[in-house]
Amino acid sequence: MKGSPQLRKVQLTGGSTYVVSLPKNWAKAVGIKPGDHVQLIPQPDMSLLIIPGEIRKSEKLSEVLIDSSSAENPDAVTREFIACYLVGYDVIRLRLGRKATECRIHIKDVMRRKLVGIEVIDESANYMAARCLLGHVEFPVKDALSRMHIMALSMHKDAITALKERNISLAQDVVQRDDEVDRLYFFVVRQLKMATEKRFIIEEIGLSSLRDCLGYRLVAKSIERIADHAARIAKTIPTMEYQSIPDDIIALTTNMSAVSTDICQNAMKALYQLSVKKANQAIEGITQITKLEEKAIKLILETKLHITTVIGLRLILESIRRAAEYGADIAEIAINLTKKL
Repeated sequence: MKGSPQLRKVQLTGGSTYVVSLPKNWAKAVGIKPGDHVQLIPQPDMSLLIIPGEIRKSEKLSEVLIDSSSAENPDAVTREFIACYLVGYDVIRLRLGRKATECRIHIKDVMRRKLVGIEVIDESANYMAARCLLGHVEFPVKDALSRMHIMALSMHKDAITALKERNISLAQDVVQRDDEVDRLYFFVVRQLKMATEKRFIIEEIGLSSLRDCLGYRLVAKSIERIADHAARIAKTIPTMEYQSIPDDIIALTTNMSAVSTDICQNAMKALYQLSVKKANQAIEGITQITKLEEKAIKLILETKLHITTVIGLRLILESIRRAAEYGADIAEIAINLTKKL
């Protein structure tokens, strides 16, 4: 329910209590009756959030029905399913059409690989229902982001190890781990979207204000992209002619990777500690990354390598640099979050 701002006069009653009346139309719309309770939650911006008591205490699940009976392909249904998950629905029901079996198999696979805490609770030939069983209290945003960050950097380090050791199986393992980071990413976005709609859960998900939601949304995307670039490095490894890569090129690439990892680690420390000093240290590391990349490219061009190896190494160097730049983006967000009006 939306409306224009209303000016209300604050009155003093009993000599010590301030009283202000509630808009009648709003009170009727949310079901407030004389004698009911409302919750008053002070906000960081000095405003006051008023919540009807029964809304906060209600255990009613939010539900949505997706009519996919006329969908052209499973991907279209899946995109709508993920959108409902991200918005924050507790129960997602699907009415399936002529491609019911194909859609059901595809959605179950996406749920398993990409979404956290959601399980099928009912299904039939042309129907399926799924419920999100994991809440924001059990797995707060900062915990999920920390897990994402650890996994993304682990993927990055293992991808470089696979390059040095020419370990194809390790590279394939890194690629598979990208799905787990995606699962956490979607879960974080779900929590943040819910917090913008229900401001009273902001503290419950581990944040201090509505303003933090935008910053942490960008942080989550940056971490997800760091993991994507680790997977990209791993996918590139099998395409190269390994026997021709000199040790000095491998050493430069490894050094560049170590600097990139340090940037990302310092950036996350800056975020959690709200440290401008650590954030600036992370951002300043980009200069070193750029110099190392230029040096590595020059060495690659001066060495007689197979064309697939040259292309592969350039892609790997680019992904290492891009990971560092995403780390610097996180550091900038950390600096922004330290500044409040």
